[in-house]
Amino acid sequence: MVSDDRGRLFTLSFPLDDRLLGTVHVYPQDEAFAPAWRRLPRPRSKDAVQPIASLQTAARAVTGERLVFTNPDRPARTGRWAGRGVIVTPGPLDAAVVRTLMREWETRLEGHEGRNTLAALLQLDDEGPQPLSSLLHRDRVGRITGPRWAFRVAGWRLASMLAAQPLPIDETLPALRFHLDSEGDLLVWQTPLVHERTWIDEESGKRRRIVDYAMERIHIEVEPAPGGKTLIAHLSARISRVATHYKGIRNVLLRHPVNPDIILKAPITTRWEKGPDGFMQPKEVSYRGAAAQIVEACGVGRLPQPPLTGLDELGEVRGVHRTGKHPIDKGIGAMFHARLEEHATRVLGQEPVVYTGTTIKISKPVGNLPPYVPAGKMADAMTNAQLDAVRTVVLYESAPWRTRVMGQLARDYARPELADLPDEQPVVLAPGYELVAVRLPELVRHGSHDRGLILNTLSWFKPGAGRSLVTALCETRYLSEQEKEAGVMDAKHALKGLFAERGIPSQFITMDSDPGDPYRLNTPEKVARARARNAGLPEPEVAYKDDHAVQIGLGSLHSDSGIIDNRLAATAFHRNARDSALDRETVAVGLWTRYHRFAERPGRPREPAVLAVTLVAMRIPLGEDAYWPTLMYSDRGWLPLAQARALHHAGPIGKRGHHLRDDHGGPDNVRTYVDGALATLRNQFPIIVFAEEWERIWPGLCNDRLGDGAVPGQSLIAQGWDVAIVRVGNGQGTPQPSRRTGGRGKVPTNPLQPVMPEKILYRHDHGDLVSWLFSGQSRQHAGGQRTGTQYTRRTLPGGQLAQMGAPFHAMTRTDYVVARCGGWREEQLVGPAARVSEQAAMWDGRTNLPAPLHLAKSADEKHPGFVDQEGLGG
Repeated sequence: MVSDDRGRLFTLSFPLDDRLLGTVHVYPQDEAFAPAWRRLPRPRSKDAVQPIASLQTAARAVTGERLVFTNPDRPARTGRWAGRGVIVTPGPLDAAVVRTLMREWETRLEGHEGRNTLAALLQLDDEGPQPLSSLLHRDRVGRITGPRWAFRVAGWRLASMLAAQPLPIDETLPALRFHLDSEGDLLVWQTPLVHERTWIDEESGKRRRIVDYAMERIHIEVEPAPGGKTLIAHLSARISRVATHYKGIRNVLLRHPVNPDIILKAPITTRWEKGPDGFMQPKEVSYRGAAAQIVEACGVGRLPQPPLTGLDELGEVRGVHRTGKHPIDKGIGAMFHARLEEHATRVLGQEPVVYTGTTIKISKPVGNLPPYVPAGKMADAMTNAQLDAVRTVVLYESAPWRTRVMGQLARDYARPELADLPDEQPVVLAPGYELVAVRLPELVRHGSHDRGLILNTLSWFKPGAGRSLVTALCETRYLSEQEKEAGVMDAKHALKGLFAERGIPSQFITMDSDPGDPYRLNTPEKVARARARNAGLPEPEVAYKDDHAVQIGLGSLHSDSGIIDNRLAATAFHRNARDSALDRETVAVGLWTRYHRFAERPGRPREPAVLAVTLVAMRIPLGEDAYWPTLMYSDRGWLPLAQARALHHAGPIGKRGHHLRDDHGGPDNVRTYVDGALATLRNQFPIIVFAEEWERIWPGLCNDRLGDGAVPGQSLIAQGWDVAIVRVGNGQGTPQPSRRTGGRGKVPTNPLQPVMPEKILYRHDHGDLVSWLFSGQSRQHAGGQRTGTQYTRRTLPGGQLAQMGAPFHAMTRTDYVVARCGGWREEQLVGPAARVSEQAAMWDGRTNLPAPLHLAKSADEKHPGFVDQEGLGG
């Protein structure tokens, strides 16, 4: 299966030996410290910082060290200092400074003012530097068991090594110098990326100029390799964008003049007032957690004051941009990854983890599939979803939006009359599938008016008898800044909940997604035209461009309703699948788990965080023409996807008792819930579970305990059920491919340009276990958007500087580790997993996760109560 001529895939992951681990200073605290810590008051206010976080922020600012205070509430369970808190630093501590720091910090705690109980209890005897490798512990089979803080400290050591040598990007440019921040990441602080925009103001006629900034950031995550017998450092690079205003900003980065070698990340609070122009402006910006006063009290000097005038000029205090648009877009690009890999290999003196190509091809059916169920397959897809009749209501306010959406639907279903179809006149697009356009401004318009009363009076939103379903394709728009400040209710959020209560799947489309000119040139057409001109030939015709936002919106509505055609089967049982295809009918289950923190509301008690757990099952018959029945687990058992999603969205996020608190049985409750759901599938077919890693719930999915510890379906496995488990990863702990060598694919003419992976699975043996990596190029990259592969943001030619506002794409990656094979070979588990990621359930592109897991994640993230979790306490 492994083939030498299939090439090799290099990554930004590096194995670690004792030399790279280096040394640390460790200060274990005795048994008296933890009880005193637990007597500290816990924060109650909305903007309060947790004690351990505020202490570390202040300590790093005072000492200039990337030190760790392990949380005395959650000490390590194993190792030399099990049950005890420790302080860990790269260098020795000054005992007097640390005691002063602890005293100044404790006396400023809200509800604890003036008390000084911890400083005298600190144990700060320095036993000298200790090899970090000597602090790692191994079990009877040689697996590394911790402590966890040691992995973070190992990352600091590597970051320090990389910071000591600048990163060459291009021979014509100075090498990039990195600074370490207090979290252990690397930042290009002194020479940030700059993007300047100028334009003529229409009202004044004056030239306006805005300069925006961003910094390359490198994060290092250290963890045991699959099997747990060695450590691996995963390097990941991204663009850290600098905020231009304080709105929504929770943290700033700052460089303290006394400790200039470390960039401090500090939380802030902003108070607002109405300015003379009627818009809100900052009245006061201050550091949270008393860090500024502590630094000053410890004799280090004042922290730089956040500028009240705003963040539009680059200074020593820089706001951390959170979400939304920024003139410098996200993504670091494949070219940067290739240069970083070469640099890290030189500095660390270590070859990266290299995956070897296999003969397992990941092929899709020939031809472009529409991002929705075509008319010819609708009847079979509906039958498979246990539906006899479906009505899609196109709900709108503005005529341009209706023209756009109905025009695209007319083209997709070859029904020209749809473009001019009168409102409230239903038309049948396929047997049992009906479409109707309805103009209801009062429903889609933002505001707090009673939409439920309106919905109750409309027959269009009432399903017929039997197995009938109503779906809604709705117009919406983003709230303006003024509406956000005034607290205007977003119609989309209100409607999603109302629709869920009525069992109506919904999808929303904004006019902001309008692509404009349907005859716009894409990259292949531009190339074809240029070649024709150079050859003196007539320019080829330009193809009409479909409105992909409308098509994908309709396709999402179909898949959310469980109306899924046979494209997954055509991919899973493709003729190139060979010996890695399934050979028995099975049930594939996607198990999605997310930690959900609730936004706090003034005057209301804080809601404890919960775990949102969703499960989607797809029965997989044999054959490339089969339709896969899709169910979701609910309080009423396994139901068709549309019905179960509606029940889920009409209820709260998470269930009572589903959390991570061991002392209240949270993980046990989740395990019991999941095993109960799997048990009700009955033992008729083998079960394949796709799940992500969750150490505190499923330790058997973690690298250091793979297959040895609790896994989904543990109780069923004990009863003899055939349950296979595939851990799926595509986040921070997944190796990032940097370049390919060998193989059969095309090679770019520029030898410095990284070569894209082939459509195959790559594998790497970690001793007893194998990691399977499926990597590729993004849809935009495949369509010709190669800027991030041909350049870094610093080497853009002068004529392409506008590309700073576009995303720079890198190689995609998803890895699969088989925690339990069940009755299958590994190839039969990872091959189909990759195939039903490469082919999405309802569009012609790919998803990061296999179809059942992707649908389970989608059901969670489209819940009306889902909110961005960044910056929320909990």
